[in-house]
Amino acid sequence: MFLSPPLRIDDLTLFDGWYVKERQSVVTNGSHFVWVGPTNQCSDSLSGGIARIDGRGLFACPGFIDSHLHLAGLAAALSGHDLSNVFDSDPNTFLESLKSVCKEDMQSDWLRFYSLDYFDALDAGLLNRRLVDSAIPDRPVMIRFNSGHGVLLNTLALHRLGINESTSEPPGITLERTIPHGVLSGVILEGDEILSKNMPAIPDYQLVSGFKLVNRLLNKHGFTCVVDATRTNDMERLCMTRNLVATGQISPDIVFMPGYEHIGEFRSKDLTYSSVYGGIRIGCAKIQISLSGGSIYPNSSDLRGIINHSHRQGFPVSIHAVERECISIAVDALCRSRMNGDRIEHASELDDRTLSKLAHSGVSVSTQPAFLHSYGDRYIQRSDSSKLQMLYRISSLNKLGISVGFSSDAPVTYPNALGSIYSAVTRKTFRGNVVNDDETISPMDSMRLLTNVNAVICGVGEQKGQVKAGYDADLVLMDHNPIASDIEDIMEISVRLTMRRGEILYDNL
Repeated sequence: MFLSPPLRIDDLTLFDGWYVKERQSVVTNGSHFVWVGPTNQCSDSLSGGIARIDGRGLFACPGFIDSHLHLAGLAAALSGHDLSNVFDSDPNTFLESLKSVCKEDMQSDWLRFYSLDYFDALDAGLLNRRLVDSAIPDRPVMIRFNSGHGVLLNTLALHRLGINESTSEPPGITLERTIPHGVLSGVILEGDEILSKNMPAIPDYQLVSGFKLVNRLLNKHGFTCVVDATRTNDMERLCMTRNLVATGQISPDIVFMPGYEHIGEFRSKDLTYSSVYGGIRIGCAKIQISLSGGSIYPNSSDLRGIINHSHRQGFPVSIHAVERECISIAVDALCRSRMNGDRIEHASELDDRTLSKLAHSGVSVSTQPAFLHSYGDRYIQRSDSSKLQMLYRISSLNKLGISVGFSSDAPVTYPNALGSIYSAVTRKTFRGNVVNDDETISPMDSMRLLTNVNAVICGVGEQKGQVKAGYDADLVLMDHNPIASDIEDIMEISVRLTMRRGEILYDNL
């Protein structure tokens, strides 16, 4: 096993996971911090024969943690055909983009496109398989929406998946139909189980390329630990992830959430919550509550059964809940059956009643402040004032003592810790509007939620999230202090070095 060399960094401005301190030194023995404190108190005996870095002018903090993303989905999006810039286009521009890719990509059987904005595409009249057929009739096409919760397929793709006009909707999955004719539009919401079972795997060459881009992105932005919160995670995906880690294709430490349908596979391998498999820590069992078909799935009774079963198998649960109704039944269910480590993912729309129950439940939250910047203008356009007051109530969660951490939900947004801080502090949209400024928090609190609190809610709080003797030597160096900088300048700050367990993953000093 590769052992990182010892390192000493002096005269830093250091955020240790709690507070900012000036003129600090950190010393590692390779994988862990062995001394942290004022530079003038750091003994020369701690520097004999080890590498040293002059930290004057640099800001240091614990390695950033992304508490909810999707590694394979991010790899696919980064290496696939991007449609994120097609919004505001007319159908002709959209079709020309599809045709151009079809001509250029002759290697792929299925043509896979990513990051199409569902609502902008809906407004532009693009969500119809017949339209896609007119551009690409003879190759199966999958277009994934940037939300990660739906796709648009052409007719051939539907046929390949065995879906036709008489196909019944599986529970929790929506096969959208056109109005008034009632024929399949090609849009499938919450249908990842169908896709993963019936679509061919993404070609290896594309995945290899994609994971290289993922690793580069995470290292450059200072992430030393991530949580893969993909609902379809199973043992096969875990083995693939283990191989990525073993071959150095993914550098940050990984917490891997199994889909609750697959926890039996993990138990058969003697794996449960907090087990370590090939260097990967096993996380909560992932459950998804959706409203895609107009009703909540699973319902409250079934949800309680799923939670109880997961707990009996040794897994706390991580419940995807976005809408107010979904969050309410999730919190109610967790108040009846509680296990240390239980989480709510997103908690996007929180009313006062549910917020109060959540505060007494002991359940933690992983939420995405960057959504305010990326999608806030749409929230304002499509929501009334009462709903806007419920969106991403980070300040309320924090003040009530609820452990709330930040995440990207990549590939919905890309991992960017400084972007998360900016959004949490300003709550500004892309166009400069502000969404409910009563819920702003300070840069200091934002840093805590990205590091210390994230470590706790991910189950690694005893080894990560703080710059402290005995903890993993996960460290980020930046060229300016994001806590003291003007918030409008924060996006100009650069990561200069990323270190995970003493190993330098990114160096731009």
